[in-house]
Amino acid sequence: MLFAIIDQRNAYPHPRHLEESTPHARTIPEPTTAFRKTHTFCPFRNATASLKPLSWRSFSHPSSHLSIYDPPSVADGAMVPRKTKSAMNDSEAEDKTKAYFAYIYGEIRKYLPFHSWTKDLQPTEVVDKKLESVFGIIEELRNICQVPSISIGVIHRRKVVLTHGFGATDPRADNPAPPDEETLYTLCSISKAFVSAAVGILVEEGKLDWADPVGKYVPEFKPNGDPRVATEATFNDFLRHSGGLSNPVITMLAQQGKVLVQQRDFIELVNEARTDDRGQPYFNREYQYSNIAYGLIALVVEKVSGMRYADFLQERILDPLGMTNTAVFKNRLLHNGKDGGDPNVAHAYAKLDNESWSFLDHEWTSEDNSPILGMVGVRSSVRDMMIFSAAVMEAWFDDLSISDFAVLADSGVRENPLKQMGPILNGYYWTRPHNDPLQNEAAYHLGWLRARMPTCMVSWGSWNSVLARNVTEAEKTFRDQSILGRTSGPRLLYKSVGIGFCGTNCLHIFPETQSAVVVFSNGLNCADAADLAASALIQALFDLQPPVDLLSIAKKERGIRKGQFQQIMRDLEDHRDVSAPEANHEDYIGRYYGLAIDLVIRRGSEDGKLQLCLNNRKDAIWPLEYHNVDQYSFWPKTRDDWLKGGWLDWDYYMVGVLSFKRDVRGAVNGATWVLEKRKEPYFFQKMRS
Repeated sequence: MLFAIIDQRNAYPHPRHLEESTPHARTIPEPTTAFRKTHTFCPFRNATASLKPLSWRSFSHPSSHLSIYDPPSVADGAMVPRKTKSAMNDSEAEDKTKAYFAYIYGEIRKYLPFHSWTKDLQPTEVVDKKLESVFGIIEELRNICQVPSISIGVIHRRKVVLTHGFGATDPRADNPAPPDEETLYTLCSISKAFVSAAVGILVEEGKLDWADPVGKYVPEFKPNGDPRVATEATFNDFLRHSGGLSNPVITMLAQQGKVLVQQRDFIELVNEARTDDRGQPYFNREYQYSNIAYGLIALVVEKVSGMRYADFLQERILDPLGMTNTAVFKNRLLHNGKDGGDPNVAHAYAKLDNESWSFLDHEWTSEDNSPILGMVGVRSSVRDMMIFSAAVMEAWFDDLSISDFAVLADSGVRENPLKQMGPILNGYYWTRPHNDPLQNEAAYHLGWLRARMPTCMVSWGSWNSVLARNVTEAEKTFRDQSILGRTSGPRLLYKSVGIGFCGTNCLHIFPETQSAVVVFSNGLNCADAADLAASALIQALFDLQPPVDLLSIAKKERGIRKGQFQQIMRDLEDHRDVSAPEANHEDYIGRYYGLAIDLVIRRGSEDGKLQLCLNNRKDAIWPLEYHNVDQYSFWPKTRDDWLKGGWLDWDYYMVGVLSFKRDVRGAVNGATWVLEKRKEPYFFQKMRS
């Protein structure tokens, strides 16, 4: 009989020792029984009783096999993998385990915050009151961030303890109504959690392997740059954003929610996407967030399953889980109202300087474009994402069942469709170093961030600029004082987050207490309302100390975001030089092709001035303004226009500037467009008439 414990210090490198570009492709063994699906943290009812017999298993790695540790040598105070499976028999292992049982029990207590199992065991009504005590704060956060509505849901100890809506889903309605738990919001990048879940199902069925090169399933995937991205980069690599693809997403998702690249042209775009930066390859060298990588894998799900990606999600995940208020088809946005009433959809709105609301729409939710749907297009409700969170936890822990989660039982779930949650949440990862003083671990796994609280990474991925990134020394004190629960001890967090001009969303799972916090908003203007509201709920739920003043944080973030557009305009003006006369406009007029889209330069029918038309769409036309020699800008003139156009992802002045290029004869033969800050521009070839 064999017992095993896997040491957090060895299995999970500490971020303080890592550089941003350091590759960490280590795979974690997936232990069985009590430790199934999580290599370190499992919500034991009783630690000693949970040390059950383990069989030998390992999570596959393309180049090596990782062994389970034998009971550790404690001579140097560290846990050392001394013998592999082949070198140690079960009898020897059992003897060693008995000898070190007390040591192992002590190690478990080091890494599992047992305080949470006792302190958090409170009656439901007590938890309700704690959460309701922050309702006033959340409403004020909504006003500070200038979003129409916020919708929240909380699971604690496997029970839904709270759902609530703030504001109005349609602030322009005659009788504005607040959101409820069934109101649809655009998930944005939380959609990616469904991509990894879909792959997990196919892996479980033996149709894929995490270590398979993705190019094996898409023969037409042949990037122009690093060939290894097609021949070697695996599902693990792409899902943790180290597969080598860049992120030219604004050529796919244009202003005002327009989708420019259709599914039939997606592989062409992917093949033209950069796989390096100035000669330095991305593949397994650095974390490079890539929306198109997830779009590519959504296509693989289609190819392998023989079903449209939307159909796969509906039939293999949504229907079995009873997620009836999640939309992956366009027509679901028209028919989800109760009793045949108006659709219960929280469309996006932007609050303008005159206090009016501007309606914003997008084309992302469609069964006809699987890459976009996989990247950002799923819409869902608080109720359904609580179901999804519960399903993630139930699939993860062997000692939990569907009946343990009322939200699953109430939805009529008979069998959990989610599979392979161990590899998804605790297998391959890429470390996410940060510079907060606590230096607790953080890493991106397969569609999920894993972090050890207290950490600044609670706000990772949000639109709160100071909280969500490695800040400057001038901002560091403020950021560090804003970390939740600095003196409250360790707590494991898994997070999925989504940001778009249409709103912000976050989903937090706390496995040690089987808790989940889901927050959606339908606007993006002055700071990230969903992130701040989630922090308020997390702080109250776990009584984190010292208390953080989230309203002060929101006001600071609001000031920063209010000034963002003005800073872009200042940068644009600083680089503007119109002292040289413009060239003949006829030089520029024509069609330019690249990244599977057309840039059409033409004269406006009314004023004769130059215009940029994207993919010949009549609803995607912007006037061009002379910026510098052979350069033209198409930026909006006011912050209101910036908000109304959904330009918030366009956060660098050169993203709104086209630079025309000439050949040796002086004729314009192309244009370059910078799509990502500090990255090389893309070239668009001028096509012959």
